[in-house]
Amino acid sequence: MKKSLLMGAFALVCLFLNAQDGLKGTWFTGGALTINSDKSYASGEKEKTDAYTVMPLVGTFISPSVAVGGALGYTHVKNDGSKTNNFTIMPLARKYWNISGGLYFFGQAALPIGFGSTKVGEFKTNNFGAHVQLAPGFDLIVNSWFTVEASFVLVDAGYSSQKPKGGETSSSWGINGNSISSSEFGELSVGVKFLF
Repeated sequence: MKKSLLMGAFALVCLFLNAQDGLKGTWFTGGALTINSDKSYASGEKEKTDAYTVMPLVGTFISPSVAVGGALGYTHVKNDGSKTNNFTIMPLARKYWNISGGLYFFGQAALPIGFGSTKVGEFKTNNFGAHVQLAPGFDLIVNSWFTVEASFVLVDAGYSSQKPKGGETSSSWGINGNSISSSEFGELSVGVKFLF
């Protein structure tokens, strides 16, 4: 029922928006900010975890329906016994198709590359990861400077490695495909972008 109401609202808004002639030369910015603090009592002992992620994104339309851009991110996780710091660089490209008025469907290809370290006491492990992600989504252009978008990761393939100081490197790779019928819907994200 909620999905039907949301789609109906999108359709009504689209009826009242003017059609876009293309977005070539338009820049956009957005990103993600996540802050978490958890307290738990495992085995009768209090454990506290604090974490935050900052990942600004910027891009530009190189044609009326193709955009390129990238994001730079930093993640920090600290609990009673460990501290993790990771950095992410994510170039991306998007192709847009107009559905009606200001409502667009897009396909995104991204290459997130992450590196950092985890420290437990004096023991330090360096982390590295590289992924290829394909993500479809919808973008609703509300006015000349503001859009609302929803997207989910459909396919994620990647490699990761961990190398402890003075130890051997362990690595893994995998591919994850999310479908509409799965119990997890591909990391669904909803957010806003600013156009200029």
